[in-house]
Amino acid sequence: MRLVLLAAVGSLPLLLAACATHSAPSSDLARACGIVLAPAPLVVGDGSRDRGFPGGVSLVDVDGDGDLDLMATGGYSPVARPLRYRPNTLYINDGAGRFSHASDAEFTVADNANSGSTWGDVDGDGDPDAFISTQHGRPDIFLRNAGGRFTRAALGAATTTPGSNFAASWVDIDGDGDLDLTSGGPTLEPGAPMLIFRNDEGAFVRVTDLPIENGASNGGAVLWADFDNDGDPDLLVANSDVQRRSDMAPATYESPQLYRNDGAWRFSRMEGQSFDAIAFASSVAAAGDIDNDGDLDLYFANFAGASYIFLNDGAGRFARDPRFAAPSHEGWGTGAAFVDFDLDGDLDLVGSGYEWGILLWRNDGAGAFVLDETPALRERVATYSGAASGDIDGDGDLDLVLGNWGETEAGDFVTVLANQSTPCGTPLRLRLRDRHGAADPLNARVTLITRGGHGERRQMREAMAQSTFRSQSADAFLFAVPHGERIVRAEVRWPDGRIQHIRRFTRQGATSVTEPAA
Repeated sequence: MRLVLLAAVGSLPLLLAACATHSAPSSDLARACGIVLAPAPLVVGDGSRDRGFPGGVSLVDVDGDGDLDLMATGGYSPVARPLRYRPNTLYINDGAGRFSHASDAEFTVADNANSGSTWGDVDGDGDPDAFISTQHGRPDIFLRNAGGRFTRAALGAATTTPGSNFAASWVDIDGDGDLDLTSGGPTLEPGAPMLIFRNDEGAFVRVTDLPIENGASNGGAVLWADFDNDGDPDLLVANSDVQRRSDMAPATYESPQLYRNDGAWRFSRMEGQSFDAIAFASSVAAAGDIDNDGDLDLYFANFAGASYIFLNDGAGRFARDPRFAAPSHEGWGTGAAFVDFDLDGDLDLVGSGYEWGILLWRNDGAGAFVLDETPALRERVATYSGAASGDIDGDGDLDLVLGNWGETEAGDFVTVLANQSTPCGTPLRLRLRDRHGAADPLNARVTLITRGGHGERRQMREAMAQSTFRSQSADAFLFAVPHGERIVRAEVRWPDGRIQHIRRFTRQGATSVTEPAA
């Protein structure tokens, strides 16, 4: 079934016309829809499969050609001694989801225990630069992107301060129009504070004595997003209890912590959160508006293999969702993503972990999740690490990639989950461009409003520089227009808080939205 977009006239909403079968009752349409994810190892163009131990995966258009490339950080064997580091791997997409190795010399260097990468336009030239967090007490790495070619460069204190970091994230903390940086999360090493760096006209200076340093803790996923809906990014850190489990003295925090951004480099730890208990100690987190009520909800998974969802009240206060159930595992959670796989207008969920199978939950449309029992996913057990979503093959729906950290050299390097679902709607892609030309600027937020027989639907998405443990997703603003619904408008909130209303959309491909002049 294929929908045709009809051009809007003036300020009239864009309408969706369908073939005659779309007049079928909604129950018939629901039965026709379904999620199908086909797992397979990543194979490069010459038919070969890479080997190694990638800790994190990120999807990003590194060369500006409109498709998503893949970065897999090198990592190292967690069991082999002596330690042997592996270079990072950058895969270039041909536009149809077929990958080849980048020829850049930077991606043959094997001198660090690379952990995760975060991507953002740091120098204002319109293309994404990379910051790579490293372990074993080494300084982190900055890779400057010049049109798809990379050079390792100094970034002030951010590339000279040693640490043992599993997570890093670009973010404009102070709203001054440039990207600041956080790096930290010694997930499997003795607890240490987060490293916070302020961007002073391109010079990165460490800032200390802030609550967001998160104490001497074992942070995992580091998510910067507007959790309290006040227009600026807050910080969510998924802290684990790995020190206690290793018969060491407990860390400062052994549960997730949320820090409210009060502006001007002032932060408050939001005490009394329902997830602030050792029972919810976690290494992985993901955020998404699962019930379409305009705020970001949370998923956590911990070292004991337990998973939870917490619902946001709109002001950044969370309550555990008793409807959510997940099978338990012995291994620890390492990846998650909220993705609308079947284009029905609500977010589904994938969770992965070390020595887990792949867990898929379908959203029932009211924010409750139904666990999928497909053996091809549940029984595909591996030592997964990291997860990133994006439209890899350009077919208008979102796929998923998973890193694989703990396998031997014979294991899959990266697992690709190709989305072969029967869609319940039509994709609508908005591609935002900031004043420098950078795509989908970090912490921009878009709400798509559609209307059908059951009233108005509001789908909200926010672009983040880290979307789960050690990883970064792409295509934040690929929406669904469910069958039987029409587009009313899209509301774009730029990182500086300005609101732009979009009522005209491209019939095919992406609707480009340029940041308005200040």
